[in-house]
Order: sequence, then C-alpha cells, then structure tokens
Amino acid sequence: MKKHLTLLMGTVMAAGLLSGCGSSGDETKAVESTVAAAEQSAQASQTTQAESSREAGTSEEEITLHVYGPGLFAEQGEKGSLDMITGEETPGYDVVVNKWNELYPNVHVEIEAVPWENWQSSIQTAVLGGGIDLILHGASICDLVEPLDSYLEADPEFRKQIYAVEQRRTDAVNDLSVSTTTGIQYVVDPMIVYLDKDIFEHYGVELPGEDWTWEDMLAMAEKMTGTDPVTGKQTYGVQLVDTNSTANSFFNYQMMASGFDAKVITYGKTPLDSKVDFTGDGTVKALKMLQDLGQYCSSNVREGVNVDKTLTAENDTAIRWDQSAYKHYKEAKAAGVEDKFVFWNMPAIEAGEYKGKPSAFMGSNNVAICKTSENKEWAWEFLKFISTDETVSKWVSDCGRIPNNPSGMEFVKTEMGDKVQAINRAMEEIPDGFNNSTNDFFNNVSFGPVTSTMGVVISDLLNQVTTPEEAAKTLQNSVDEYLKSIQ
Repeated sequence: MKKHLTLLMGTVMAAGLLSGCGSSGDETKAVESTVAAAEQSAQASQTTQAESSREAGTSEEEITLHVYGPGLFAEQGEKGSLDMITGEETPGYDVVVNKWNELYPNVHVEIEAVPWENWQSSIQTAVLGGGIDLILHGASICDLVEPLDSYLEADPEFRKQIYAVEQRRTDAVNDLSVSTTTGIQYVVDPMIVYLDKDIFEHYGVELPGEDWTWEDMLAMAEKMTGTDPVTGKQTYGVQLVDTNSTANSFFNYQMMASGFDAKVITYGKTPLDSKVDFTGDGTVKALKMLQDLGQYCSSNVREGVNVDKTLTAENDTAIRWDQSAYKHYKEAKAAGVEDKFVFWNMPAIEAGEYKGKPSAFMGSNNVAICKTSENKEWAWEFLKFISTDETVSKWVSDCGRIPNNPSGMEFVKTEMGDKVQAINRAMEEIPDGFNNSTNDFFNNVSFGPVTSTMGVVISDLLNQVTTPEEAAKTLQNSVDEYLKSIQ
C-alpha cells in the first residue's frame, strides 16, 4: 500500500491531462522528491522487466487483467448503445472481451469503464487501490504508466502494423528533451475540415487545393460570410473548434502555430532547463490568424455557447473542422446530406521540416500499461491485440471511430468511399510520434496554468478584448511566473 500511496501522491500533485481526444487540462509539476519516490516504489514492485522475453505465449495458470479508464469503452458500454443522431445501434465492448477470451482462455479481462468526468482522479484512486494492469487513456498520465519504447524495440513487426504510437515529453522519465512512448492508440482521431459545397457554389468560391494555406482559408471565410446570394440566409465563413471549452480551445492555436512553423519551446531535461518564448513573430502571426478568422464565425462560436458540430442540411458555415470524421460522416449520411460536404485536410504547413503536410493534430483513445502491474507481459499482449485485431478494428469502426491500423481503415473506407482520402492523408503525413500535449508549438502538461491561460486568451482574441501582441505577452508571463514558482 505504501508504494501505491507514494505513487498517487506524486501523481495527484502532477495532475495529468488528456491529449487530443476532446478533453484536456493543466498539469502542475510534482515535487521532485515525491515523484522520485513514486518511481522508485513502482520499479521495486516490478516482477517482470521490459527487457525480458516478449513472447507471452499461452498461460497455464489463471490470470486476470484489470483494465480501467474512460473513452470508447465507457461510451459504448458492455452491451452497446443507441446513437441518438444516426439512430444506429452500436455494439458493446463485450465483442472485444469475447474475442480475447477465444484467443487466451486462461487470461481473463475485466474492464471497468468510467466516464470522462473526473477521469484522472478516478484513475489515480483506482491505482491507489492496487491491481490495475492497463489504463484506458493512460498515456497522458505519465507518472502512472510503463514506458513502452523497449517493448517496441523488441517487437518491431508490431510497430509496422499500426499508424501511430502515443509519445510524450515527460519528466516522469527525468528528461523532457526526449519523447517517451507512454501508450498505444486503438482509436486515432485526426482533425478534418468539412467544406459545405453548396455554400461555396452559391458564393462562386472554388474549393481549396491540397496545398491551401491559412491565408487562403481566411480569404475564403471572408467571401462566404454574409447573406447567401441563393437562399437569402445568413452564412458564416468558418467555425473554429471547441471554443466552448477553455481546456480544448488551444487546439486551434496549436494547429495554426504548426502551420506557420512557430516553434515556442526548446526542451531541456526539465521545465527549468527548457526555453519558452511566446513573443516571437510566428506566435503573434498564429494568434492574429486566430483573431482574424474569428470575425467570420457566428457569435455563438466566438462566445463558446451552444456550439453545434453536427453536419446537417441546415448547416450555415462554409468551413469547419473537428475530430470524429467517421462519426460526422455517419451523421451526415443519416440526414441524407453526405454529398453536401467535402472532407478535406487542414491547411498546409508553410515552412520547416514538414512543409506541405497538413497542419498537425492527432487525437486518440489509447491504452497504457500501469507501472505497478504484476502482469506486464500479458498487458503488452492485450495492448497489441486491441490496436491490431480485426474484430476489435471492426468494433471500433462500427462505433463510428477510426482504428489505428491500415487494415482496420478498410472498414471505414467501405462506408465512406472517396471521403476517406482526407483521413488517410492525415494519418500518413502526421509527424511520427506527434502528440497534442507536448510538442514544439505548445505544451499543456509541463508549464503550469498555460492551457487555461491560452483558453482565456483565445476567448479575448475572438471577442476583440485583446490584441495578438498582448495575448503573446500574457502567455509568456503565465509561463515565466510558473517557472519562477518552482525554482
């Protein structure tokens, strides 16, 4: 119990956050001695090390893997659910458990799926109680999970079967300057643009090419904000994503910053060793783009109130973007308007190593191995199973989500046809290991309250309360004050 208590104390003080799956928050750095004690205790509890044999094979003894956390498992439930928009009945996670039991009858899986509300504290409490082997969406709570790089090195064929891995820059491994694999996705969730062909046609605006830029988007948005010349109804040029969430609205800034190659952070081993500069020209340019686009949003988007993401016949916005592309397709198809929308990629990155690729974003549902698990080898087998097995991939796609493997993408392609091309390109061209939490453009884990500060700044920009230059200084002050507090 002492080792679990020590671990939890360190983690509570460094409350983790969700990366790119629709929820996030700020993380406060733990006291170094507490985190070190947590890691030492966890390491002492390990009975099987990562460098030991990866061939779990079959188990002659009865083993139970305890899986805990939020995400798709909670949304679907064990027996399935009814999508209130599409009217589809979608399968429960018993499909996944049953397939695992067929393969490994002596290794039982018990899943305790919890809602997103207070998910991090729920996980921390569960780990304190002991016995957790795998954490759903645990990759963001780095202090609680097993680094997976050595597992991947020992199993190179597995890495070839999937699109992406969850990597974080985390001082949980005592070095922010390197990226550590902390989990594996079973659902991938790139940001996709949805273009209303009717609005484009009514205003006489051509659809964008693959190499369109944020400046192109801004020009289009301006042209298509006003009274539709055909219908006489009010239309808006653009809809930013998640402006109703202080925790998630930074997604907009991060993508624009990546588009302008506006790197903010040079990582050292610790936050104090790192250099953070929000006052550069690239940052101001990204903040100005965000504010300029806000002029062509509806007032409820600017205010973050009653923001509807559903693709409907009554859509009044020419350009919008969001995750959950396959789910949005299903919604549009249920409404009979799937041909009204073009699914497209984010504007191209304009400079730097990834010039020409879509502005970077990658959400997910992931699974991680709990650091205190006594069944790590079997946990690794389950992690591989959930991200590559055909039955699991079919379950993921039946639930309107995108599997983390090319073979699973075929299920999505069967339904979406050519519209799947934007998803394919996003998956193929995302920088390897990119994550939304700890990248060069933004870090909502290691620098105190900067995420909530960014949420306030974005709201102020959209409502013309501040300028891009003032916003940049506010962000810099937030980071500087935090770093000063931990010296």
